[in-house]
Amino acid sequence: MSGVHAMSEAFSKATIGENALFNSLVVVPNVVQGLFRRRSTPVAAATLADVDGKAISFLGSVDRRYQSRPVWVRMGLDEALLVLNPDDVARVLDASPGQIAADPDAKRKGMVHFQPDAVTISRGEEWSSRRRFTESVLGKVGPPGGLTERVEQITREEIEPVGAETGEISWQPWNKAIQRITRRVILGDAAAGDWALTDTLERMMSGANSMPGKPSGDLGAFTDRIAAYIRRAEKGSIAGFFADAPVDSLTAPVGQVTHWMFAMGDTLAINTLRGLVLLANHQEKREHAIADGTDEYLQACLQEAMRLWPTTPMLSRETITEIDWGGGLTIPAGTQVVVVNTYGHRNKERLDFADRFAPEEWVDGDAGSYPGFNAFSRGPQGCPGSNLALLIGRVAMRVALEGRTIEAKQPILRDPASLPHMMDYFTAKIVVKD
Repeated sequence: MSGVHAMSEAFSKATIGENALFNSLVVVPNVVQGLFRRRSTPVAAATLADVDGKAISFLGSVDRRYQSRPVWVRMGLDEALLVLNPDDVARVLDASPGQIAADPDAKRKGMVHFQPDAVTISRGEEWSSRRRFTESVLGKVGPPGGLTERVEQITREEIEPVGAETGEISWQPWNKAIQRITRRVILGDAAAGDWALTDTLERMMSGANSMPGKPSGDLGAFTDRIAAYIRRAEKGSIAGFFADAPVDSLTAPVGQVTHWMFAMGDTLAINTLRGLVLLANHQEKREHAIADGTDEYLQACLQEAMRLWPTTPMLSRETITEIDWGGGLTIPAGTQVVVVNTYGHRNKERLDFADRFAPEEWVDGDAGSYPGFNAFSRGPQGCPGSNLALLIGRVAMRVALEGRTIEAKQPILRDPASLPHMMDYFTAKIVVKD
């Protein structure tokens, strides 16, 4: 790391105290809660302690002290460049994958455990091949003759029963419904009840939390199981489009499926449940969402849930080449660059709606183009499945709202002008009345 300092002395370095706070409020809580699969008890403890609120306050002080410029911080024993300014964040993310890669060592050590061939941890020609393939098959959702109507049908079938008997929507049944949607949309109806597949993925993701740096012992059988569904190529599923997608010796098509499964599974379930909690606590906005026949406003409600409580709290990148930052500054090759979405999404000094539920900002405002909002990342490595996720999400929320009323049970958001910095989805509950 001495070479890093020699080349970039003009970037400020965080103090010992700031490094201690950065680790105790940002790094360690994320690790303890689970980087790849959240753990319910640590999440409850972190929420009770409002760890993210303290982190946002602390990062605001760092932002002010260093005048929104990148600053060197310690992440455990490693050194990283913390980027706080939204325009700088966009610059970093837009430089992927040519100059800045999305697979720093810690991330790779975790992800290789359950998805070693994923495009998100690929570089060079492998990245190009896998990205091209992924865009091809996931892009089938929107065009005529694609999967949009089928995805809507599947989502409706799986969401309609949720809460019908119990009168309540909570994490476990909601997550199970979204997981069934995920398997049916990606692999086909034959996979609808394949809980062994999902259970294996969750077990591998839990194992990835310790960043073992090697593939899971379950990976071979898991991959074989997915491959069998791909060979089946069920019509009306994403797997049905594999045969026509661009593939070469580097693509590893089966290896791309894992990322879609966990992104559409747990992640989408979390975001949609939080979106419903927001609507259950905001009657006027709920009525607006129900009345909107286009679902544009409802999608904006989902995007607000993703902004307020990002499921990817931190983005980590690594420079491949030396970066000329301008003003005589350079970022050496091999530098880890860190973006804290938790802060960027809730920065009150830059956003007058930072702590409010403001779907109108996505409909009539500039939230969609604001460089500080990165729930789907951005740039060349932005999420290629964002349209699919938003489609499933808004349809799921629409079905949950149709023909019934919902009321907040847990949490009750008492101050709409100052929403909590964390929402424990494990304990979220919504009362459903016909």
